[in-house]
Amino acid sequence: MNAPPQMLAPSQAAISASSDLVFEAIIENADLAASYAISVREAAWRGDTSLLGMHLAQLRLATIAAIKTYKEEIERPPGRDK
Repeated sequence: MNAPPQMLAPSQAAISASSDLVFEAIIENADLAASYAISVREAAWRGDTSLLGMHLAQLRLATIAAIKTYKEEIERPPGRDK
């Protein structure tokens, strides 16, 4: 009878690369949120309510994406399913 194949643990390089991708995703969303925040300020300064609403929605989505990535990939205890 053949023994089932053993699961190999990820290499340190793979773990590091995965971690780098997670931080890059958070950085990208934070940069987008910062840009949208500036757009919100400028639209409010001009009194442009239609652009203000659009930029607020974009700011909200970018912020939620950054928080979701953090909670799912960093805050989550090892071994817990997503």
